[in-house]
Amino acid sequence: MVTCATVMKSLLVAAVVVVLSGQGSAVEKFADCCTQVDIREITEPILGFMTQRKSGSCVNAIIFQTETGFYCSKHDEPWVRRKIQALRAQKAQPASTTSLLELITSSSSPPSTAPPSSTMERTTGMRSTQHTVQ
Repeated sequence: MVTCATVMKSLLVAAVVVVLSGQGSAVEKFADCCTQVDIREITEPILGFMTQRKSGSCVNAIIFQTETGFYCSKHDEPWVRRKIQALRAQKAQPASTTSLLELITSSSSPPSTAPPSSTMERTTGMRSTQHTVQ
């Protein structure tokens, strides 16, 4: 005999499965692929990019990631090549590291008159096709 408690437990399990199946990373929630591309230059800061190859309804594209989302851009546009080169150049620059000794000695020395150095964002590759800036 099916009791009310058994039915409620079954409904609870079903609800949990539905909720958990909708969760995933931002990349998983991103559309399956770019089916169209835009030729307009992206003006906001780019955090990284991914390369998409043509397959089925997916077209050749560079997918740029910004703080506001993902943009499907035409892979052979001159501005796209420039952005990729700039991101790769940032990735190639070594990260500036400061040792504990440098921190201790710099706090005991007189302040420098030179302007503070700016910290440049670096790109790090995730495999060969996805690149993000940290």
